[in-house]
Amino acid sequence: MIKGRQKIVLIDVFFLHLAQTGIKTYIDSLLDQIEADRSSTFRFVVYPSREKLQQQRFFKGKTPRWKNWLFQLLYFSHKLVFLPVLSYWHRADLVFSPDFLSPVWSRGERVSVVHDAFFWESPEHYHPLWRKIYLYLLSKSIRRGTHILTVSHYAKDKISRYLNPVGPVCAIPTGLDFSNELQTKAGPSPLDKPYFLHVGVMEKRKNLVTLIRAFAIFSQRSATDFSLVLVGQRAPRASLDDYDEIWGQVKALGMEEKVIFPGYLSQAMLSAYYAHALAYVFPSQNEGFGLPVLESFAYGLPVIIGPQGALQEVGGNAVCCSRSFTPEDFATAMELLAGNEELRQQLVARGRERLQQFSGENFFLSLQRYFKNILYG
Repeated sequence: MIKGRQKIVLIDVFFLHLAQTGIKTYIDSLLDQIEADRSSTFRFVVYPSREKLQQQRFFKGKTPRWKNWLFQLLYFSHKLVFLPVLSYWHRADLVFSPDFLSPVWSRGERVSVVHDAFFWESPEHYHPLWRKIYLYLLSKSIRRGTHILTVSHYAKDKISRYLNPVGPVCAIPTGLDFSNELQTKAGPSPLDKPYFLHVGVMEKRKNLVTLIRAFAIFSQRSATDFSLVLVGQRAPRASLDDYDEIWGQVKALGMEEKVIFPGYLSQAMLSAYYAHALAYVFPSQNEGFGLPVLESFAYGLPVIIGPQGALQEVGGNAVCCSRSFTPEDFATAMELLAGNEELRQQLVARGRERLQQFSGENFFLSLQRYFKNILYG
């Protein structure tokens, strides 16, 4: 390679056809930074185009099994055949795959972002055939020199136990940019009572049944009438979905009037729920990063988490951490924040400070340094 030549980085965003949660946010943040980039070191080629993907809804939401199978077939064909050909067409110096899997062969270097260790630690959440294919192709790609990147040091430690990469796994924390006017533009509160909030797809690993039980304990102890708002949809696959169990727990505890399920919300309504909540509760037991923590910080919202490594890494001293994953300890943390406005304000201030460490600009600059190290040594 000629050192002075502008390097071409092919960004594969095909997975946005399907992605709805963390990987989608990661890719969207990356594309925002690419669109604002004015440096001359790299020329970024994004495929498919963002505009084209925004018009596609075929694989979004709750999809039938035949659509899931069709997407997997298209996805593997894209990775194994079309993307490698595209790398030669664009004379790419590096192919960047922010969705776990790189092609087995291509022009230039290859980088995969493995966001978490779920494939190894929670195999029951995946179809065994697709999981086997994913892990086989990932292993083969690594043996052919693919570099592995992840989103937190916690995820790096976990993933390194299961992979045998050619070089070390590198951690670059995800970065997001938020408007400073999120709260002021949020409008009036959607509820006429104080409430705790959780936002996300209702997957089993999110541990929302524990949150329901914790809220029931908290409600019995509290003299004030609170609500719990669970924003989000069912998981796209039955093996991941926990909605029926969550709703069953709500009914078993007689909490139908207190637990609110608004479903999918517009950005304006979602902002209103974030801005007026008393606190965000994130009881998940398995995360690679934890973007809702940063989103809550941006809305000036205190956050309760469980003792989960990635969430503790992201939240630092700006979150209230439950002593364990038991409903009783989460209820105690909810009581603590509900009854202590001074503590809530302290956490809000710390959250705004911590948010600066995870800016989109910092993320993108770190990513470019990583690319330079791979291409120039």
